[in-house]
Amino acid sequence: MTLLPMRAALTTSARGVREGMSLSRALGATGAFPPVMVHLIASGEASGKLDESLERAARQQQNDMATRLAAFTALFEPAMIVFMGAAVLAIVLAILLPIFQLNQLIGK
Repeated sequence: MTLLPMRAALTTSARGVREGMSLSRALGATGAFPPVMVHLIASGEASGKLDESLERAARQQQNDMATRLAAFTALFEPAMIVFMGAAVLAIVLAILLPIFQLNQLIGK
């Protein structure tokens, strides 16, 4: 699975860097990257420690993704319990309704 918009943004950024634009400016111009990440890269370029700032930006993105995933899981878990409860209820009703109908027929 590829992320086509991100790939297009990176291709555009690479073209901008080849033409002499700074990495942070090229990434910021695409609008596909978070402003905090672009700022970290800009400060790394200015200080001459681009590798450290890229690692910091990657860690921050991983932490953000882990936080979003944890929130999604926290919301998904109760929804799954409700869905499974509804499925069990449907199965129980599918078994019991014919039995109740037989009892009504015999009672007449």
